[in-house]
Amino acid sequence: MAKLPRTGVAYRHLDEHEVTLAEIVASLGLKPLSKKAEREIRSRLGFALAMWNEPYTALQIKDVAGSLEGQAKRLDKIASLGTITRPGFAREHDIAVGGQLIQILASDPAIASVKAAHEYLRNFCDRASLIASSCRAAAAILQSRRGRGGKSRYGWYDEFTAVLLDLCKQNKIEATIGIDRISGEAVGTLANIASAFERLLPPKMRSPKPATMVKRLERSRGRLQTCGQAVRSSEDLGHVGLIR
Repeated sequence: MAKLPRTGVAYRHLDEHEVTLAEIVASLGLKPLSKKAEREIRSRLGFALAMWNEPYTALQIKDVAGSLEGQAKRLDKIASLGTITRPGFAREHDIAVGGQLIQILASDPAIASVKAAHEYLRNFCDRASLIASSCRAAAAILQSRRGRGGKSRYGWYDEFTAVLLDLCKQNKIEATIGIDRISGEAVGTLANIASAFERLLPPKMRSPKPATMVKRLERSRGRLQTCGQAVRSSEDLGHVGLIR
């Protein structure tokens, strides 16, 4: 089923129950982070992690469109209160209802006259009609939208990878990555750094096995390079592929 795309901005803290960011950096032999650099990394990773879609149950487009149509019908009934303020034929019942309402409105000190009550009610009902029309238009647009479904593309991993590539550049490390043909383990400097940093991710977000992590890194790095977001060219970042 078509789902409504997620909107807004969210932030998620690193999981530092097992190990801290500073401890990860030290264990990898990287340069100690300044307070400013640590805040920047936490900020980038925090917003990236919040992009993870697994905990988010997307709203169904048909449900939102249905609610809009329901509101339009209710607003139609409200708009009928203004029948007495419009020229033309009208049902006796509607005129009686409107007349009683006009009398009460006119007695309110803020309105204070029958003429002002007519104008007040007419403006209110005109706005109700406009909002009802807008609700129907919004519902129609939603129903024509394909929406988003299926599995997440792990777009959040792109920023995670970008942070690691920046760390490699700052430490003058060639960011290599691959899979050992014999052991099947992830190898290379970028793989080692990623494996360590994934310990800062909530357990469900971590790569289930080394090969999965390597694929995520390769795809993210490829997207970053395509979008012009990678810090260096593919030659500078190191060879991507099988390493033995």
